[in-house]
Amino acid sequence: MDQSNTVLLERKEMPLDALRAQVRGSVYGLEDAGFDEVRQCWNLIVEQSPAVVVVAEGASDVQAAVDFARENGLKVSVQATGHGQPRNCQGGVLINTSRMSGLTIDVASQTARVGGGAKWIDVLNPAQEVGLAGPSGSSPYVGVVGYTLGGGYGHLLRKHGLAVDCVRSVQIVTADGQLRTASPTENADLFWALRGGGGGFGVVVEMEIALFPHAEVYGGAVLFPADRAEEVFPAYFDWTQDLPDEVTSQVCLINFPPVPFVPEPLRGKAFAMVTACICTDQATGEALMRPMRQVGPAIDTFGMMPFNETGRIANDPVDPLPAVGTGVMLKGLTSEAIPALLAAIGPMAQSANLKIELRHLGGAMGRVSHEETAIGCRREAEYLVYALGVPMGPVTPAMMEEQAERVFQALAPYVVCRGPLNFLGEGTVKGEAIRQVFGEADFQRLGEIKQALDPTNLFCNAGLGIAVTDAPR
Repeated sequence: MDQSNTVLLERKEMPLDALRAQVRGSVYGLEDAGFDEVRQCWNLIVEQSPAVVVVAEGASDVQAAVDFARENGLKVSVQATGHGQPRNCQGGVLINTSRMSGLTIDVASQTARVGGGAKWIDVLNPAQEVGLAGPSGSSPYVGVVGYTLGGGYGHLLRKHGLAVDCVRSVQIVTADGQLRTASPTENADLFWALRGGGGGFGVVVEMEIALFPHAEVYGGAVLFPADRAEEVFPAYFDWTQDLPDEVTSQVCLINFPPVPFVPEPLRGKAFAMVTACICTDQATGEALMRPMRQVGPAIDTFGMMPFNETGRIANDPVDPLPAVGTGVMLKGLTSEAIPALLAAIGPMAQSANLKIELRHLGGAMGRVSHEETAIGCRREAEYLVYALGVPMGPVTPAMMEEQAERVFQALAPYVVCRGPLNFLGEGTVKGEAIRQVFGEADFQRLGEIKQALDPTNLFCNAGLGIAVTDAPR
């Protein structure tokens, strides 16, 4: 706990009654019942220790919380679900937006207005009813806003681009407590920064995003025993060389833990697994998957599915757990790199990370100009390597990081940058790590926008994003 924040509130006799009078939602101090529940992240590796938690019901609650923090010299953190909380909240005000999950779909324009605390499942189910799909990722239970501000590398990446490419406008409360609209025609610099620059510019209370007419897709997984990785990974790399944009896919090595939520045939076993979301009919999808099926999978789950069920493709866990992940983005990858990647991973049975994946990028993601959003040079990446682990038993986060770094070093000739932004880690991400994601020109511009909007660094912990102290001087 940041004792300076606690002492400040005690000296002012805990001025929470005045804050409660302004807030329609709930305000929790350190001694209030329910405080521990509302500060808890989904990712249990992150230990949030705020002085105050405001569970907001709407934009006015967020404004009141921001004003309270600024006037009392406290920092602000924001949490919708806490899946990938990049920095711990130590003292200060934690704004929990989980109740702000409103949704309005405009079928004619194929857009949705999404509340700042909505999860993707809150969007996908209603959109499915009108034959539309959103640019969601592997898990439908992550927050829409946090996922999107870091880029949003999802199932429709190659067909329709990143989630940030689908944003039409943003309603955001900035450090001065003002509710602003950011769009191509209003606060355009802020709109540029938000799309790929992270959450350090304010608290997003609503986002307008594009939806797409994909009521059904062809998706699933093919799984091979992990000891066949030397066949599977080269075959996957060759397969991705001429895939159409309709196919967004990845290959991974994964140790399925021996826990109840894992299906019995997979439980406690290691596999090489290829997953894909294919925006076609069944016959076309089957033809596109034929090269990977010819390798001879032990398990094949591919089939047509409603888009709102695409969480079944990866079957990410739903219940909270501790997780640590880190990634790197690649360009110019060659077939010669694949054996080096596998050698650096080593035997999967001895892996510190539960999963190490190679994602295929490109397509529509790569055709948006660098100047359009703060994604910048990350547009050049053709693949992404991501290592994800769960500290349990003798395995520690340090062991996971050591293995990941070994893998990244083996791929050093192909590295564009670290990242993506949401893949830098959880809880203790430093400014220098953020800087490594951006090109120098983009980083300079982000720093200038941050300085203009938040000169006191109020939002230094409000989701990954450049802080004043990170910016070049």
